[in-house]
Order: sequence, then structure tokens, then C-alpha cells
Amino acid sequence: MMSKVKNFLASERGDTNFISIIIIVAIVVALAGAFWALAKGGMDTISKAFKTFLGKVK
Repeated sequence: MMSKVKNFLASERGDTNFISIIIIVAIVVALAGAFWALAKGGMDTISKAFKTFLGKVK
């Protein structure tokens, strides 16, 4: 089984775009996760600031 995997990775047949697409998808998923984490933290900060502002207005 390992020899088949090694042969697949070592062979130069086929299209190298497949590997490029996998790498690009991995980068996009990583960036989306980072953006989601930053956006969630930012929204929490904005929400707290808005609640503080409304508390002072009353």
C-alpha cells in the first residue's frame, strides 16, 4: 500500500493543478478561520461598547 502511495506522489503523470488546488483550498480555509475568529472577537468588543454606551445614556 505504501509503495502505491509513494509511486503516486513520485510519478509525474497527470496534472499538477490538483496539488495546487488542494494547497489553495487549505490556505483559504485557514484564512477564513482566522477571519472568523477575529470577527467574532471584534463583534464582542463592539457589543460591549454599545451596551456600555446605552447604559450611560439612560
